[in-house]
Amino acid sequence: MSYPNRQSCGLCELKTVIHTYDESDPRWIIMDCMSCFLPMAVWRGEPLHTMTVPEADYAEMEEALKKVAFEKFGSDQFWIDKVQHRIPDHLHWHARPHGWKPRLRHRVLSKFLRSDSKAYYFMEKIFSFVKK
Repeated sequence: MSYPNRQSCGLCELKTVIHTYDESDPRWIIMDCMSCFLPMAVWRGEPLHTMTVPEADYAEMEEALKKVAFEKFGSDQFWIDKVQHRIPDHLHWHARPHGWKPRLRHRVLSKFLRSDSKAYYFMEKIFSFVKK
């Protein structure tokens, strides 16, 4: 599948899925993000590669993601990030715990990766709370 101004879309293809929370609705999937390892809702309805969906679908997808976030983080312990960062033209949102810092995990882990593989493994275990 090809897209204007882009070779491919990782969210359209979804070749790798770490963990799936909910794929009961054919319009979206809720899974762990490959970049931040947090729950993410990805639009997979029609049209597939879009930022514009009907209001009812938008609201239902948000409620489905909130349900997963509530189970993972607890009541009022999360927020829904609707900013499209790495893939700006395919609708997807992240559920982030309060206090979450972008890329903190990757910055810390990359320091250990360069210097000591045992330390990297240890730090990966420390940060594994986001992979529940």
